This record gives sequence, C-alpha cells and structure tokens, in this order.
Amino acid sequence: MSEEEANAYSVRIELQADCYAGVWAGKNRNLIEAGDFEEGMRAASAIGDDALTQGRVSAENFTHGTSAQRMEWLQRGIRTADEDQCDTFAEFRQ
Repeated sequence: MSEEEANAYSVRIELQADCYAGVWAGKNRNLIEAGDFEEGMRAASAIGDDALTQGRVSAENFTHGTSAQRMEWLQRGIRTADEDQCDTFAEFRQ
C-alpha cells in the first residue's frame, strides 16, 4: 500500500479507537463524573492532526484525523454506546 493509503488506514484506526472510547463512556455513564464528557471532547479536539500541527500538515499526511473527525467519532460512541457504530472502515468497502 502507498504511504497515502497507509496514512488513511491509520486515520481510520485512530477514529475507531475514539469511537470505542466513547462506547465505553456511553455504557458506563454511572462511572462518569461531571465534566468528563466535555474533557473528553476537548482532548479529542486537541489531538487532531490539524491542531497538533497548527494547520501545517496536508490531508495526505494526516495519520490521526482532524479535530472535527476525532470529536465526531468520540461523540458517536458516547451517543450510541454501540460498538457496531464504530466501523470507520466502511468507506473502504464501498
């Protein structure tokens, strides 16, 4: 696979991990303290490739996804609490 394809694969893995973290949180709401969801969203935003590089990386070089993508997948996991909703690889099968 090319470097660009490998990077896209890496992004899907990272986003899937974000979603799974959200699923755990969604299923364990009784263990979540006030402000934990917001803190998770801030962390997801802070670790996007665009945030980490302050916009100095192109989409072809992303290996973790954008801040918006990371927050979206974390939120999906929290909202659904369903690991079946975390298939970030579906695009590759279409």
